[in-house]
Amino acid sequence: MKKVIAVVVTFKRKSLLEDVIKGLAEQSYPLSEIIIIDNHSCDGTDILVDNLRKVYATSKISYYDTGDNLGGAGGFAYGFEVAQKSDFEYLWLMDDDLLPESDCLENLLATGCDGIIQPIRFNKDGSCAEISPIEYDLDSVFIINPKKKTVKDIIELKNVDIPVPIAGVPFEGPLISKSVVDKIGKPESKFFIFNDDLDYSIRARNAGFKILCQPKATAIRLLVNNQSNDLKSWKGYFMLRNHFYILRTHGKNFFVKSRPIILTLGYAALSIFRGDLDVALKVCRAYRDSYYLSNNDRFKP
Repeated sequence: MKKVIAVVVTFKRKSLLEDVIKGLAEQSYPLSEIIIIDNHSCDGTDILVDNLRKVYATSKISYYDTGDNLGGAGGFAYGFEVAQKSDFEYLWLMDDDLLPESDCLENLLATGCDGIIQPIRFNKDGSCAEISPIEYDLDSVFIINPKKKTVKDIIELKNVDIPVPIAGVPFEGPLISKSVVDKIGKPESKFFIFNDDLDYSIRARNAGFKILCQPKATAIRLLVNNQSNDLKSWKGYFMLRNHFYILRTHGKNFFVKSRPIILTLGYAALSIFRGDLDVALKVCRAYRDSYYLSNNDRFKP
């Protein structure tokens, strides 16, 4: 059997984490190890995991406290470092609010891909939540949103039962081969949150690996993903800064690489027009810090 290690990053979501660990421990294809990376929740998550070790005694469940809130990006980078000390053929990345169906891993492995394989995510109401991009356009000049058609778009149009080539994955359920890890390493921890997964996907594709979405492998999002107000929250800084970094680093021409300047001027001017000087300042700081992905400690919660 193939050796698969699950890496779960969590932060102050004990009740959801318990469901996720249960879902992982009860997979039809047994995991070699379940690694829990706790971003220093300080809420008894360690005690919960210790108790679950006794409940699922046949599963190897390991727990690591990072000592600080490293964000999703830092948590997964930490998890890669831990996992690489063990023997594995695949890493299965899992957020603490994603519940895989019992045959999810079995169906991912059956795809037979030596790159990255993503399950399809659904909301609890049954609606499709898989917005992984079919194409992420870093070449066209006159566009605002590089993400074009998504998996959700094609799933809602027709029944799909074969793997779909995609341009990127979220760190919510992707199965990543050791070949990918050996070639491109771990995620960039400096992202903190947002776009660490996109950056990793682009690096994997640039290294020649395929990324597929397997419709036969499914998982349930336990929380609704709503980012409509994130730009005005503390998350907005990271959304903008990291998007600017992606465009500048992975853009395929001068115009795409220069788009952060246009976006910064546009967002800042609109914010000033609306009388929201704080947002305008946040946008400018995001542009400045996007060169080196700096200032995490100033803006994280």
